[in-house]
Amino acid sequence: MGTDAQGGQRTAAGQPIEQTVWMQRGATTILAFSFGIAIDPALGSLTDVAASTELLTSNAGGAPDFIDVQLVAGGFTVETLICAAPCSGWDGSFFSIPIFEFTIDPVVVDGSHVICFSDTLGSPQVPISVTNSQESLIPDAHCATVCITEHQDWEFSAHDETVPYDVQTGSAEFTATLTIGQYPCQYPMVESPGFSFSLANDATVLEATSLSLADTLLDLNNGNGPDFIAADLYPDGITLGIVASLAGSDALVFEGETDAAYVHYQASPSALIGSVDSITTILEWSDSNTSPTVSNIIMPGDASVIPGALIDGSITFQPVEVPHYIRGDVNEDGTTDLADPIGLLSHLFGTDPPPACDDAGDANADGTIDVADPVWLLAYLFSGGPAPSAPFPGCGSVGQDDCQVSSAACP
Repeated sequence: MGTDAQGGQRTAAGQPIEQTVWMQRGATTILAFSFGIAIDPALGSLTDVAASTELLTSNAGGAPDFIDVQLVAGGFTVETLICAAPCSGWDGSFFSIPIFEFTIDPVVVDGSHVICFSDTLGSPQVPISVTNSQESLIPDAHCATVCITEHQDWEFSAHDETVPYDVQTGSAEFTATLTIGQYPCQYPMVESPGFSFSLANDATVLEATSLSLADTLLDLNNGNGPDFIAADLYPDGITLGIVASLAGSDALVFEGETDAAYVHYQASPSALIGSVDSITTILEWSDSNTSPTVSNIIMPGDASVIPGALIDGSITFQPVEVPHYIRGDVNEDGTTDLADPIGLLSHLFGTDPPPACDDAGDANADGTIDVADPVWLLAYLFSGGPAPSAPFPGCGSVGQDDCQVSSAACP
């Protein structure tokens, strides 16, 4: 005897579990059987137990002479007499057939749970037994492992991000992590030969500038990566198609939430500049933003299915006041001229104070103020040397600056 999902069944938390008890037997006929089914209380409550159509026609086309089902603490018990001897019993050939269906509802606890046969339920306790025309036997009993997950099967997820942006320039960028989740239990994970992504964005707010694969994909085929990669960037979204191995020699396993790809985005300055309020936009799993369309699917074996959950990402742009300066404008008069390298030299070798903004004095942008900086400025001003890097010659910021306040020369 057995219950469904011997190797494991995944179901979403909060959804009912529907199970079938089946019987597989040899050539001798069955006259009677009994068993108990133990149910982990963490799974929920038993709501329905019913005999199968096959069982209800097992007695020469009619119902068994006796069926008794008792709901008891911890599960239920079944005692069935197909027919009293002398009679032909149930079938005379090999068969595997459902005998009872039952439902557990609601599912409340994530994780792996076992539904199993028991000989300790009921009062008196009901044994696990099958009677044929010669004897009563204890059958092999195969339990069911049920994995309760946040979402059934797989999920695609774009994670929420909070991104600071420069109010004065509207400048902002970030990298979104795209993940695939399949939730582990006490049985092997399902391998996938491939998947495809299609993630849309509001083109007036965001633009994808690059896409890279996570190590999970790059490690395929002994570190050579997937056999097939199709990645495309559009003004309003990205698409990605992956086949692990065209020859079927490797496959993907997503145990829990696993990084699959990274997408770098830049904000549209016109959407953010001057705003003093947070702005939120959505990264949305959608297959309608490209032509031809690319569907959000994953492949378990040769089939293709839509994931049980497609979780959009919420991107919140948070305004921040970023100090602005001009690189090389040490004295903050709005220009880079001879006075600036002289001021640096007087600070380095004399008694002048340091620049109000360290990055303004870091002319060669190497992260420190030293004698190389006035030399750089002198070479630029008088010898045709390279100009200071951004922000130059106008006011600006590079996002990670050592300025506490904006330069006096910058608005």
